[in-house]
Amino acid sequence: MKAGMIQIGIVDDKAINRTTVMRKLESYAEATVVLEAGNGEDFLVQMQEMDRAKHPKVVLMDLDMPVMDGIETIRNATIIYPDIRFVVLTIFEDTDRIFEAIKAGASGYLLKDDKAINIMDAIINVVNYNGVPMSPVIARKAMTMMLNQDVKKEENPVASSLGLTPREIELLSELANGSTYIEIGEKLFISPLTVRKHVANLYGKLHAKNRLQIISIAQKNNLI
Repeated sequence: MKAGMIQIGIVDDKAINRTTVMRKLESYAEATVVLEAGNGEDFLVQMQEMDRAKHPKVVLMDLDMPVMDGIETIRNATIIYPDIRFVVLTIFEDTDRIFEAIKAGASGYLLKDDKAINIMDAIINVVNYNGVPMSPVIARKAMTMMLNQDVKKEENPVASSLGLTPREIELLSELANGSTYIEIGEKLFISPLTVRKHVANLYGKLHAKNRLQIISIAQKNNLI
C-alpha cells in the first residue's frame, strides 16, 4: 500500500452501484477500494476478518439495504471502529434520513449522482480535515429544516402558554431520544439532580405521570 493512499470501503446492496462508484474513483491515484459489501451485516463480518492495517479509512454507505440498513450499520460501526469515517452515498434526499444518519455518526452525506470529483473531495475532506461534506442540495435541505425547526419552537403557542423554557424544550427532546438523566446532564452541562428538577417541572406543566406520557404530549403539540 502506497504511503498516503486512502483506503475506501463501499457498502451497497446493488453490485452495479458499487461498480459505478469504483469506476468514478479509479482515476484517482490516491484512492483504493479495499472492501465491498452488500449490506451492513456483510460489512461488519468482513471487517472482523480483515487485518486492521487493511481496514478502510472511509466507508461510502448506502442507506436502503436489506438485513442491516446504512443508519443501523453506521450506528454500530462507529462504536467498534471510531477511527473510520462514514460518508452516506444514497439516492435519498429525505431530510429526516439526513439527520438520522448524522446522529448515527455519519461524517458526510452525498448523492449517488454526484460527480467523481465531488465524491473524492468529500473523502479527502473527512480524512484530512475532519470535515462534514454534503451535496449542495442536501445542505440546502438541512439548512431549511433547521430554520423551520427554530421558527416552530419560537412560534409554538403551546410552549408559550405552558411557560416552557428553551432548556425544558431541550430536555423534552433528550427524553424522547431515550437519554438517561446522567446522559442529559453531561450533554447539557448540568447535574443529574438539576435534570431531575427540570423534569419534575415538565411533569407538572404538561400534567404527565410518566416518560411515555410526557413524550406523547410533547409530540402531539409539536414541542419536539
